[in-house]
Amino acid sequence: MPLENNMQTPNHFVGLCGVLNQGMGGVTMIYILLGFLGYLKYGELTEDNITYNLPQHEIAPQIANIAIGIAVFCTFGLQFFVCLEIVWNGVKDNFVKKPKFYEYIVRTVIVTAAVGLAVAVPTIGPFLGLIGAFCFSLLGLIFPVLIEFVTYWDVGFGPGNWRVWKNILVLIFGVLALVFGTQTSIGDIMRAYMPPDSDLPVAIINGTLGLAGNASLPSNGTAFTAR
Repeated sequence: MPLENNMQTPNHFVGLCGVLNQGMGGVTMIYILLGFLGYLKYGELTEDNITYNLPQHEIAPQIANIAIGIAVFCTFGLQFFVCLEIVWNGVKDNFVKKPKFYEYIVRTVIVTAAVGLAVAVPTIGPFLGLIGAFCFSLLGLIFPVLIEFVTYWDVGFGPGNWRVWKNILVLIFGVLALVFGTQTSIGDIMRAYMPPDSDLPVAIINGTLGLAGNASLPSNGTAFTAR
């Protein structure tokens, strides 16, 4: 919405051939193509970033890494604009004097936080899985269902209340995706930062979510069972 509101012709943002569909459609096709070809080539050995599978001593992979760096540098401002617009609109009333100065401070803080997160979490794959599972379930499934319930509450849900049954199915699927996707992602994060032979992630996840199953953990030479 911030991008649409700042366009010269906002009505061109949506629609079948709008800016949103054209841009996201092209990006989606590129992601699908790279994911398919990468997995077709490397199979189960495919890394979170496909460039990690490429031989780094060759010129072509080095050019690819440079191109990725340039792409991030050139597109970070566009992606950053939405975050800045939301944050700055929420705090700008507190900085009536010298608004530009404080806006640059907000920009610096957000950029520093993003860079600090990237440095602190070099293994970003599991965290992206957690963000995807959490945000996809809430923003893509659960929240739209709740919004549709509120929207059609006074006008009705159609013949046989078909929207109610449809939303119930979507809501169940969203909750399952949220629970099990988050569980799997947290387990992957813990395994990424613990010794490979440790069973602690499995035990903690099973114990936290109350899932059935046993995990025997060595503790000072004594094995115990977590449920």
